[in-house]
Amino acid sequence: MSAALSLVATWAPIVISATSLILTGFFSIRSYRLDKSDKEQSAELRRIKKQLSELQLQEAQEDAAAKTSSKVEAHHVLVGLKKHRIRIANVGGTVVTDVTTTCDDGPYFYSRDKEPFERLEPGESFDQAVFFADGSPSKFTITTHWRDADGKERSRDNIITW
Repeated sequence: MSAALSLVATWAPIVISATSLILTGFFSIRSYRLDKSDKEQSAELRRIKKQLSELQLQEAQEDAAAKTSSKVEAHHVLVGLKKHRIRIANVGGTVVTDVTTTCDDGPYFYSRDKEPFERLEPGESFDQAVFFADGSPSKFTITTHWRDADGKERSRDNIITW
């Protein structure tokens, strides 16, 4: 029995030391891998934050540009079953003045009785009557003309389909 105790007393510290060494090595390698993974994730997070910041800046610049730009569009609007209107709308972010339109010649009558429209706030619109005859094309162009807040003359071609 004493030989068995002597054997256990001799090998126990060696087994404990070896186990401790193996566990220390295992946890050191695991800690290194976790640290490396953490650094990679941090770098990816910084890259994503940078992209997000750039996108937010770009969006803010586009919003600012949209608020300071002017744009007048024309669209076909069907009122009831047979009445047609052309809606002239300020879709820009600034007040426009002296809004007028010109259109292709065709077998239709386009009333310009409200032109020139003196002042059109952002989001506002007005309607002009249009009457189509037999054989009228289902697609034509109306050009909107206006002065922006800086006094510059602007225009836009609008393709109208009905």
